[in-house]
Amino acid sequence: MSPTAARLTALRALAREYQGDITTRVVQQLYVKKFGPGDWRAKARQDLAQLAGEGLLICDERDPGRRCYRLNHAHGGA
Repeated sequence: MSPTAARLTALRALAREYQGDITTRVVQQLYVKKFGPGDWRAKARQDLAQLAGEGLLICDERDPGRRCYRLNHAHGGA
C-alpha cells in the first residue's frame, strides 16, 4: 500500500469513528500516532480536502479562522 493510500485509509476510519469536528490538528495527531513524527500539516490538509471532494466529509468554513470537517452522513458514512 502506498503512503498516500495508507494515510487515506487511516483518515477514512477516523472520519467514521470520530465524534466532533475533524481539524487539521486532529489529523496531524493521528498521523504522528500511526506513521511517526514529522511535519504532517500539509498532508493533513491535502487529505481532508480530498475526502471532502469525494463527499465523505463536509467542510465547515463558517469561522474564517478555523476550517473543520464533519462526516457526511448523507454519503453513507455512518
